[in-house]
Amino acid sequence: MKKLRLLPILLIFFLLCGCLKTNILEEQSIVLALGYDAKENNNYQVTAAFIESARDNKDAYHSISVEAETSRSGRRKMNQMLTNEIATGQTRVILLNKNNFKLNMLNEIDVLTRDPFFGDMIKIAIVDGTAQDLLTYPYKNIKVNIWSLLEQNEKLSWVPSMTLHDFTFGRDKNILEQAIPILKREEEEIKLTSLALLHNNKIVGEAQPREGFFLKTLRGTDTPFIYEAIIKKEEMIASGMDHYVENVGDEVKIVIKVIKSDGKVKLTDPDLKKFDALIDIDVNIEEVSERYKFNEPGAIKALEKQLDIKLTQDLQQFLDKLREVNSDCVGFGEKYRSQVRNSKQVIEQWGDIFPNTMLTGHVKIDMIRTGIIE
Repeated sequence: MKKLRLLPILLIFFLLCGCLKTNILEEQSIVLALGYDAKENNNYQVTAAFIESARDNKDAYHSISVEAETSRSGRRKMNQMLTNEIATGQTRVILLNKNNFKLNMLNEIDVLTRDPFFGDMIKIAIVDGTAQDLLTYPYKNIKVNIWSLLEQNEKLSWVPSMTLHDFTFGRDKNILEQAIPILKREEEEIKLTSLALLHNNKIVGEAQPREGFFLKTLRGTDTPFIYEAIIKKEEMIASGMDHYVENVGDEVKIVIKVIKSDGKVKLTDPDLKKFDALIDIDVNIEEVSERYKFNEPGAIKALEKQLDIKLTQDLQQFLDKLREVNSDCVGFGEKYRSQVRNSKQVIEQWGDIFPNTMLTGHVKIDMIRTGIIE
């Protein structure tokens, strides 16, 4: 009787043991980054950067590039060229070239979200050039961790988050356009240069770092940033700032460090599709190119007023650019949808409506410390 009771337990044990697959680290090629360069013949140049752990405790970095019809066929072809099986569990970054958007070859990237080998938190970036060149270039002096480069600038600066989940979610939304970081290789260095602005999954423009700061802040993210402003002489006279600058020249360069930012979008007129984009910023003054009389009454207020004007102008230029290229990456359409009843018809036509919306920006500066003056 006892033997009969043990049979089900033993059967389950053997079944579980039979399902186990052991993965030995030294017998795997671990993919750290994948690149997809769309080609005119509707194929992809698939490039992977690997790390392999040898038994002598030395890690070997190398890359492979193959032409393939799909992501799966690319993996199969790579496996045929490697001594160890591909393991994608550590893939951190997927790189796309601009042809993926120009030729509308993005579905293969969406497929990766249904692939158990990939996680939704993999980062997405666009390469100015080709992913193949960026991943296969024989770097001599440095080894750049692309994931760390993106992660640092997402947390501490102007780059918005763009994961595989964000990418596929944004493509499914009709009114929330995407802004994707652009990487460029310059000799031995890999740099984050700008953001690609999308409309209907096409790249329609680019945003510079200071515009990325405005974008993240308006999306509701407190964004640290080092902001450089050049104030012309006539602008200083208009704000009264010239009274506190010794030896006023043609311009004054000011560097501020944003230590806290708060942005919001308000729908002020639903009929006219009128929005206000408001940003409040706490800053430290890091540098002023000319000697400034901070101790005199009214000096700080004059500087705050001047910076209010300057950053408001820069914000307004960014908003005008978004309307011009028709990329609502801030989410004005989402704000309209959430506040206006029966807005379905308007939202369905938002791509045609957005260029004719009225967007007004305003920045309010609060100076916390004067910092280091040069």
